[in-house]
Amino acid sequence: MKSFFEAFKKFITRGNVVDMAIGVAVGTAFTAIVTAFTKGIISPLLALLSTSGDLAAMKWVIREAEVEIVDGVETIINAEVAIMYGTLLQAIIDFLMISFVLFCILRFATAFMNRANKMAKKMQEALRPKDKEEAEEAARAAEEAAKAAEEAARVAAEEEARAKAAEEERMRLEVEEKAQAQAESLALLRQIRDLLQQSK
Repeated sequence: MKSFFEAFKKFITRGNVVDMAIGVAVGTAFTAIVTAFTKGIISPLLALLSTSGDLAAMKWVIREAEVEIVDGVETIINAEVAIMYGTLLQAIIDFLMISFVLFCILRFATAFMNRANKMAKKMQEALRPKDKEEAEEAARAAEEAAKAAEEAARVAAEEEARAKAAEEERMRLEVEEKAQAQAESLALLRQIRDLLQQSK
């Protein structure tokens, strides 16, 4: 039961259902306003063309009603047969007025939306070069930063290679010096040995 009410709540709170309900309510109120305008202003002006003074009451009588009066009481024997073209005219006028007002509103809304779209497009076009320049500047800065990082890495590698070569040269010189010192010591020991043998 709880899931049923949750699904119902989700259904009635969906955007399209709410928008449709608002549209129906506004349309009903709008129709009432236009109908009151036509019946209160337009129809009386058109009714001046008739003798009845009421547009909806205009009719073409095909057969008059037969009325019998007995003791002052009217009794309709045969009802009147008439074509109520005034009601049709009233409905046509209502339709034309509602259509005309809707057309004017839609035309105004379309013109407003087109103008807003043009203004938005102009603003985008005005901002686009600036954005393009900023993007190009950022790309150039990133390229320069990449080149600088590559150069720094190359210099660091060269420095490291030079330092490694210098260390190897120092170690080689130390080995040579030690070997030379050992050779000199060995030669000195031989000379001492030879002198000792001669002294005997």
